[in-house]
Amino acid sequence: MHKYVIFDMDGVLVDSEPIHMELERTLFKQLNIVVPVTLHETFVGMAPRKVWETLKQEYNLPHTIEELLKIEKDVKFSELQTRQIHCIPAVDALLAALKSDGYKLSVASSSPRNIICLVLEKLNFRHYFDHIVSSEDVTDGKPAPDIFLEVAQRYGVPAEQFIVVEDSHNGVRGAKAAGMKCIGYKSEHSGNQDLTLADLITESFHTLGIEDFEKIHRNGSFTS
Repeated sequence: MHKYVIFDMDGVLVDSEPIHMELERTLFKQLNIVVPVTLHETFVGMAPRKVWETLKQEYNLPHTIEELLKIEKDVKFSELQTRQIHCIPAVDALLAALKSDGYKLSVASSSPRNIICLVLEKLNFRHYFDHIVSSEDVTDGKPAPDIFLEVAQRYGVPAEQFIVVEDSHNGVRGAKAAGMKCIGYKSEHSGNQDLTLADLITESFHTLGIEDFEKIHRNGSFTS
C-alpha cells in the first residue's frame, strides 16, 4: 500500500515567509493601512482570498477582492523571480528519503499556482511531487480542508492515508479537518503559530526521519 505525504510550501519547503511578510507590509503601506503584527501573523498559511476579505472588511478598502488578489500576485511573482531563495534546512534530504522509500508526495499551498511552480523550479524540487494544488484550485482555502481533500481525490484514496507537513496554525487546522495526520514544523520565521493540533511537532528537519512518518502511520499521534 502506498503512503502519502502532502507538503505545504511557504515556510516548509522554502524559507519564504520573511519575503511574504515584507512584501505584504509594503502592500499594506501602499493601501494606507496599518496591520498589527499580531493580526498579520494570523494570516500565515491562510488562503489569500480569506486574508483580503478580512482586511477589506476591517479597513473598508475600496478595491474589489479580485483587484487585491491580482496586485498581491503580481508583486510577489515579480519579486520572487529576481530574489535568491533557499530551501528549509534538510528538507531536500527528507524529500529524497521519502521518495526513495516509496512515499507519494504532493504540494498543497495557499500561494497562487504560478508562484508555487516558480519556487519549485528554482529549488529543483518539482520532480518530487505528483500533484500541486493551490488555493486557486478549490472553493475554500486554508484553514478549510478543501485543498487537502483535493489532493486525496486526485489520488483516489481516503484522507486518513495522508500525513501533512505544515508550519502554520491555519494549515494544521485544515489538515486535521480533512481527517489527515499532521506534522507541525515550528519555524522561527512563521511568527507565533499554535501547532498543538498536530500529531507531531518538530523544530528541525534534520531530526525528522522516515521512522517518524512510519510511527504516525502505525500509531497516530505521539510526542517527540
